[in-house]
Amino acid sequence: MDKNKIFSGIQFFSKNELSKIKNKNGFKCSECEHNSGFIYLEDSVKICPRKKIINLYNSSNIPSRFSKCRNTTLDNGSWEIRERSIQDALEYSVKYIKNFPNLLPPFFIGNPGLGKTHLSISIISELILVYGIRCLFKEFRVLISDIKDLYLKNDSEKDYIDKFNEYEVLVIDDLGSTRMSEWEIGILDTIIATRYNANLHTIFSSNLSYIGSKIHKQTKEDKILDYKIGERNVSRLFEMCKIIELRGDDYRKKTY
Repeated sequence: MDKNKIFSGIQFFSKNELSKIKNKNGFKCSECEHNSGFIYLEDSVKICPRKKIINLYNSSNIPSRFSKCRNTTLDNGSWEIRERSIQDALEYSVKYIKNFPNLLPPFFIGNPGLGKTHLSISIISELILVYGIRCLFKEFRVLISDIKDLYLKNDSEKDYIDKFNEYEVLVIDDLGSTRMSEWEIGILDTIIATRYNANLHTIFSSNLSYIGSKIHKQTKEDKILDYKIGERNVSRLFEMCKIIELRGDDYRKKTY
């Protein structure tokens, strides 16, 4: 859908700490009758493309604090290019969207405050709002917490993980941010294997390094993905994703 067309009558708002969108008051959709969200044909009914995009965005789980990350032109967010590696990450993000699904999804690696989450959400926001791609954002720590809650409710872990395959693009943010017990590594292994076998795209970000990193070097084992999430998971991630390392100063600590 045309970017200007979708943004012309859209209003962003926050609900339950999540970013949501709706038509502005007084907006009249040119696609459907009376803004009903449905297009009535002679012998069938189809959902309005605009309504579909609104539904996709509102089910993407994007946190409200990232509501300004709406596209990879980054004209809606407080983004500043500070290092060549960050420019490279941005350029690959733009290329990834334009060539979706023919390029590997990015795996952003680097210290906190370099814009990894910002870029990840900008990518899926544009995929949703412009191309109508079904995407989901999940912080790894929250994902693990959700699964623990399932046990209290006697719900199925498998059903929860299988639902991720309903999304063409899944973002797993801040990978390795938990203690990474054997159980957590097993959960991650299942998610990676499920999406790997289904040939679905998964965008990752992490503050951890990896063995052989040339930019984001670490010496402590608890700061290195190979030790934290297991060599098998790292091997699959390197096959599934384009590894993009970022370096620079934490923008959150910037003083003016």
